[in-house]
Amino acid sequence: MKKHLLIIVSALVSVLSLNLIAVTAAEPTVKNIYYDDVYSFSEGMSRVVKNGKYGFMDQTGNVAINLEYDYVRDFSDGFAAVSKGGTWYDEEGYVDGKWGFIDSTGKVVVPIIYDKVCDFSEGLAAVVKDGKLGFVDTTGKVVIPLTYDCSMYEEFYFNHGLAVVAAGDFEDPDIFVIDENGNTAFDFKYDYARLSGYSEGMLAVAVGGDWGIGGPYYWARSYNFGKYGFIDTNGNEIVAPVYDYASDFREGIAVVCKDGKWGAIDENGDVVVPIIYTDISFPSNGLLCVCNDEGKWGYVDYTGKVVADFKFDLCNTFREGYVTNSIDGKWGALDTTGKTVIPFKYYNLWNFSEGLVRVRMVEDGKWGYMDAGGNIAIDPVYQAATDFSDGVAIVVKDGKFGIISKTSIPYTATPTTSTVLVNGSPVAFDAYLINGNNYFKLRDLAYILSGTDKQFEVTWDDTLKAINLISGKPYTVSGGEMATGSKNTATAYPSAATVFINGVRVELTAYTINGFNYFKLRDLGKEFDFGVIWDGTAKTIRIDTSSSYSE
Repeated sequence: MKKHLLIIVSALVSVLSLNLIAVTAAEPTVKNIYYDDVYSFSEGMSRVVKNGKYGFMDQTGNVAINLEYDYVRDFSDGFAAVSKGGTWYDEEGYVDGKWGFIDSTGKVVVPIIYDKVCDFSEGLAAVVKDGKLGFVDTTGKVVIPLTYDCSMYEEFYFNHGLAVVAAGDFEDPDIFVIDENGNTAFDFKYDYARLSGYSEGMLAVAVGGDWGIGGPYYWARSYNFGKYGFIDTNGNEIVAPVYDYASDFREGIAVVCKDGKWGAIDENGDVVVPIIYTDISFPSNGLLCVCNDEGKWGYVDYTGKVVADFKFDLCNTFREGYVTNSIDGKWGALDTTGKTVIPFKYYNLWNFSEGLVRVRMVEDGKWGYMDAGGNIAIDPVYQAATDFSDGVAIVVKDGKFGIISKTSIPYTATPTTSTVLVNGSPVAFDAYLINGNNYFKLRDLAYILSGTDKQFEVTWDDTLKAINLISGKPYTVSGGEMATGSKNTATAYPSAATVFINGVRVELTAYTINGFNYFKLRDLGKEFDFGVIWDGTAKTIRIDTSSSYSE
């Protein structure tokens, strides 16, 4: 599987000593903060560099964690790996530093004493010291002693309560699958296991082949490492090792290669996408990007049905229900049905993120942002720009770094004129249509669905400043439900509301209109598993609590 798309570098512009500006769509303001480099946001933090030292900036442009480290990684699961004492080399990059972890307040929670650390997964992080690997928890306590052998090129993670580790000679290691107490989970009988561990309850294993710099321990797309199959979390063989390569499972699908051709299998090992293609993407949003013998790319679903014909120049995968690609060098976008939502006429488009896609209209032009309807949301005035993350994006304008907030971008909201049926009965909702999607008030929907199998409660957590949704619980009336709106076109702004469902934070598309939050109906249908069906002939939206959600 070749890589056909350029991967955007994390930093926008390297080694620039520029004034950072905090930008909104309405009125830019200048802050006297200077950085040499600024990276994309992750969990509300952006890595920043000044005079060779790294720290973190928050979404307002203020320093959140002092610039005192020689290198840092992005925040993940509330923690960031940080390093001191290393040296930067042009060819090798950053080497010889000691690593540890900080939390979001900047407190060191894992001491900076390790030669290597992997990010936290299921509350544990792999650490390496003097060539030996073990695991620490989020307090820095060593919970699995550093007794395993480690190549510095490998990543080790817990998934489904299990991790894969190695011991012994590099060229002929002993492979173990261990639990969170460090105990061996079962007898491992294969030559190789993917050291990053389980994915969706399945572990890629292989027999035959040799270790070596050219093997898949280092580059995932390799044909010289024996035959791949899969085992489950009990060590049972689910898919026999018959493939030249097998990816991790995603969305219930694994990409496989046999005799130089690519396809996909399901969790039973059944071939669901014929192994006939010259190249293939990873699964995403129910679709795969596949390449035919003529070198053109198309899209198939997980049954192998062609959704978009073989006419695209590149391999790119769906995000948030849309994909960008090019036809004869001109970029546009599709939805998951294969319908064109942005015409193929632009010089460049990146991937969708939080409902927006970066666009450059013409060669040597500047960057702006479009929505999924092909409408310009932010004018193309930037020399460089990142994707939106946590509601903000970093841009460069007139040689200065800036921060754009989505909450300052206005959208047109048109009152929904379609009839809404809930389990066959008409209901008059105060709802709006924005960019082709319907948006409803949470409490209105919870009120109407209360007493059904798909009911949910809505509460407010004043400590977390977050909306809590609890599935299966009757709704508590608070007053004001099902109030009639003005029925006039309104201005909507992306909502910054934080939402938890059953204690887990989720990302839902929402807009603020006249002081109220309106949420995308299909997002709610997907989260609470009720049917949302559009009848174009009758101009009717049907909400069905007796059926499951489907795209």
